[in-house]
Amino acid sequence: ARGAGGIDYGNMANDINPDDIESMSILKGPSAAALYGSRGANGVIMITTKKGPKGKKGIGVSVNSGVAFETVGLLPYYQRSYGGGYGGFDEVEIDGKTRLLPAYAIDESWGPKYEGQSVVSWFNLFDWEADGKPAGGLEESTWEAPANDVDAFFETGVTWTNNVAVTGANDDGSFRLSYTNMTSDGYMPNSQIDKNTVNFSGAQNLGDKLHANAVVTYIRTDALGRAYTGYDDNNVMQKFTQWGQRQLDMERLSNYVNPDGTQRVWNRSAWDIQSPEYSNNPYWTAYENYTTDSRDRVYGNMGLVYDITDFLKVKGTVYTDFYTFRNHERIAIGSQETPYYSEGIRQYQENNYEALLMFDKQLSEDISLKVNAGANLRKTNYFRNIGETSGGLVLPDLFTLGNSVDPVVIDDYNRKKEVHSLFGNASIGWKYMLYLDLTARNDWSSTLPTENNSYFYPSVTGTFVFSEMAGLQDADWLSFGKVRAGWASVGNDTDPYNLMETYTNYAPNFNGVPRYSVPNSLPNANLLPERTNSWEVGTEMSFLDNRLGVDFTYYSMLTTDLITEIDITAATGYTSKWINAGQMSNKGIELMLSATPVRQSNFEWNFALNFAKNQNELLELYQDIENYRLINGPFKVTVNASVGQPYGVLMGSDFVYDADGNKIVGTNGRWQKTASTNEVLGSVMPNYNLGIINNFKIFGADLGFVIDIQNGGSYFSTSYMWAMYSGMIEETVWYDDYESMDVTPANPDAQDIREDGVILNGYYGYWDDATESVVYTDADGNVVDAPVANETAISATRWCADFYSKADAQEVFDASYIKLRELTLGYTLPKKLTGPINNLRIAAYGRNLLIMGLDNRHFDPESAITSSGNIQGIEGAALPSMRNFGINLSFNF
Repeated sequence: ARGAGGIDYGNMANDINPDDIESMSILKGPSAAALYGSRGANGVIMITTKKGPKGKKGIGVSVNSGVAFETVGLLPYYQRSYGGGYGGFDEVEIDGKTRLLPAYAIDESWGPKYEGQSVVSWFNLFDWEADGKPAGGLEESTWEAPANDVDAFFETGVTWTNNVAVTGANDDGSFRLSYTNMTSDGYMPNSQIDKNTVNFSGAQNLGDKLHANAVVTYIRTDALGRAYTGYDDNNVMQKFTQWGQRQLDMERLSNYVNPDGTQRVWNRSAWDIQSPEYSNNPYWTAYENYTTDSRDRVYGNMGLVYDITDFLKVKGTVYTDFYTFRNHERIAIGSQETPYYSEGIRQYQENNYEALLMFDKQLSEDISLKVNAGANLRKTNYFRNIGETSGGLVLPDLFTLGNSVDPVVIDDYNRKKEVHSLFGNASIGWKYMLYLDLTARNDWSSTLPTENNSYFYPSVTGTFVFSEMAGLQDADWLSFGKVRAGWASVGNDTDPYNLMETYTNYAPNFNGVPRYSVPNSLPNANLLPERTNSWEVGTEMSFLDNRLGVDFTYYSMLTTDLITEIDITAATGYTSKWINAGQMSNKGIELMLSATPVRQSNFEWNFALNFAKNQNELLELYQDIENYRLINGPFKVTVNASVGQPYGVLMGSDFVYDADGNKIVGTNGRWQKTASTNEVLGSVMPNYNLGIINNFKIFGADLGFVIDIQNGGSYFSTSYMWAMYSGMIEETVWYDDYESMDVTPANPDAQDIREDGVILNGYYGYWDDATESVVYTDADGNVVDAPVANETAISATRWCADFYSKADAQEVFDASYIKLRELTLGYTLPKKLTGPINNLRIAAYGRNLLIMGLDNRHFDPESAITSSGNIQGIEGAALPSMRNFGINLSFNF
């Protein structure tokens, strides 16, 4: 989450197979939250899977086949004028001749300019050494920008997806059996994912009143070469962007292993020492330090429905979701890091047992009533067992725990949780015009203390369908109209084992005696459930035979008794403790506008605009605490919960500004920075999000495109900080928009700031704590009354190094963007041309085709963030933003 490294093992939501989805809907608002409990507090995504046909006897077959291509869409703009090192070449006598050698052991690019010099490159040395160092056999190479730069490392990912589904039905039941195979070769070398999905759904009448149904899905996923992320030695983007040498050619690097199996690496410790100093060859990382993993997952449900009467039913359902995940991670002997191997198994199971009584009756011509009442038992069990080598590996290419130099480290963990629930909802309607919806739910959670483990969720929603009023039912201008208002109160529990101390085995043993420890976090036996109270009002209207539409919602949410882990002094024996604290407010609007400007027999244009704006504020924390540090970045900034600010503010050091907002420079020509590192530099929360959708139907063809817009939000870029520090990107040589960085090249005509340096656009001065204001000076440090513009040039290396040592605000960027999210084009062939085949359709699409409006042109703000959790705003060493293209063919018979 903080961009400090790790492996992206994917998201379990990826197991949802699009070929098995019938429809998706978003349940928003108080009633959805209350009915589904704490897991529906932020809304519900309701996915309805495909089922066998009703009322259509016989067997049917549908086929859907597609191929997709994935390419790198956005890489940093690397400089191509200077190579690796720091200063000039080394001069060393080798093979009877004085040679120019790049500084192999330095992982920066402040080396000599490309001027066609003849040098001994790293691959020249390896070739010479592999030949036995023959006299006169050491060749030299030209010092120049690489013909095969970073983009050549990445491949075109190809994904094949094939689905076939068989359906059948008779008078008493129906079924659907679907099989999907997906094989994907990734854009990273030596990466692949294979996934096989089997889905079955069936319904059967067991009599006139008893009905059975079942849905089950099995997924097998096998993966090779999952991507490393964040500030990690095995994340190639860290080496390409943050620490590296710019003369490296990918074709040369692809020959990554010597005849004896050792690594051919550019970052040699010295010209006569082959071992890597800081960086592995990126191809060694891909083909030797790779991961493998597999996952078996089964989820689904089985249920019985009994019709007591035509308006009263009882239903019993068992739901399950179970997976076993195995992963293997390895660092080969010969790598820069300590050789390593780990293997782990994780198992998770959630079972839900639910009983539901359903009443649905038209009580009179004007009054309808629907009532549901039910009970649910949810059980979850998570198990993890991981073994890791220690001290390195004994034998090369043997990746087993038994190959560990020191005793193996074992992590063994089990977690269980239960939630018991009673719930119900009622909806009463009058003349299809007025509706009152009530929901109630009570949960009892095993993760809360007995006296506090019961929490009740009520909700009430009223709806007035004014288009059903007399005088409006037949109005030509109004197709539909309603207003609604609702209120709900939702609770939430916590993770297991936060109530009392539990002992954990602490490996390795001491002199053969097992060791156990208590957690670093102090449990709290008096925790209360979190509580969110929310209300909303809204309207939904359509006009002119549904040619125009509007859906508007205003909501307000207040969350209290947040279950939070706060830092405490280690003198207590703990570093943190669990408490109920804080109040957080969320207020916002959601607006959707839709229109059909043109509707003709052979041409139709549909348009939709979706706007969302949320205003978040942390109202209070705990006692007199005003700020809580959620997490530290790998360097410099922190992400914080700060009273009076949106949740997730970035804090660090800022520039020093005068009263007019001008930046202040010292007499040395360098930025002044604040003494405090708790200055608010931005919020991860965007100002608003906007989506624009256009769809056109032209005869049998359809064309559509989606534009996504985000305004606001901030993120800190670790990559940008080190890329400037290390001389890797264009700004460290020449950039045509230095003005946006408050910098002026000392000699703009030179087109190269490394020759003459830069002048920072600010005024001489310093911050005076006594007066809490800026004191202006001249270039010699003499105090003056009026500001004096900086004229002191500093070297490019000094300026770029200050991206680490000076204000953290230099690396905080606006997360706004405008994206052409998707473009689709399809054609459905007329039935007269396809014979026995129905709905023969071919379609092509492209995703993430264009991105504009970036504050930092090097990174996609969406790809910059590693985590999908509530810790956001720190880019560690972001993987590149990707573009996708695909072709799809589907039909049935």
